[in-house]
Amino acid sequence: MKFIERVAQQAMTRGGDLRVKSVFIGLSYCVAELENGSCGLAFVFKDALGSGCHVPLPKRPLAGSSVAELLAFAGQGSTANSVALAVANAVFAPHVQPSSQGDFIENFSLQPGMKVGMVGNFAPLVNPIRKSGAELIIFDEHPPAFSGIQSPEAIPYLLPACEVAIITGTSIINETFDDLLTHVVDCRYVTVLGPSTPLLADCYADTPVSCAAGVRVRDRDKVVHTVVEAGGTQAFGPSVGKVNVCW
Repeated sequence: MKFIERVAQQAMTRGGDLRVKSVFIGLSYCVAELENGSCGLAFVFKDALGSGCHVPLPKRPLAGSSVAELLAFAGQGSTANSVALAVANAVFAPHVQPSSQGDFIENFSLQPGMKVGMVGNFAPLVNPIRKSGAELIIFDEHPPAFSGIQSPEAIPYLLPACEVAIITGTSIINETFDDLLTHVVDCRYVTVLGPSTPLLADCYADTPVSCAAGVRVRDRDKVVHTVVEAGGTQAFGPSVGKVNVCW
């Protein structure tokens, strides 16, 4: 079973009979709101939207669908995965039990000499990690020339030797997450990071993941406005709150 399908299964058991009030798909994020008021976010890969004027999805309309109908999108392509994950995150929202709030790195004791592997270039974390004296290796799909950032092809060779692994939640959407898990089994700490991250610990049972660092929607209207205006993570600002669930 793909991890995105596992997430959908966990959401089904908690809210499959709920209904979806609205879904907004922007150029960077998708936001889903349930009729009970819960909201969830998931990243959207622009390349997966295609070049035509129509984005294929397994069904329409999205609004008014049951949660179960949209969770069934899981595993049916990148944009369908974004919708399914946003709906799942909306289902999980009332069940989240945070262990801390704010940037997870502030509650993480990095030591000089630690080797940290970061899958996805989370720029705001780079300086804090390096200031701790830890060695940081960044992997990104499109590394800038001469940046020192590694391409994903280097992951099997460099990531397993890291003590700390930070994995972008977007890897759940493009279905690279399952492969990444095979390379972090010997890491001491594994965190999944970003607004797409499911914050339900049960999703990660029997995996090396020890922390999920995502967001909780604080202001639904502002989040929707950001999404439909093609805003990204930095544009959300105080309309979301950073939440960490570690175990």
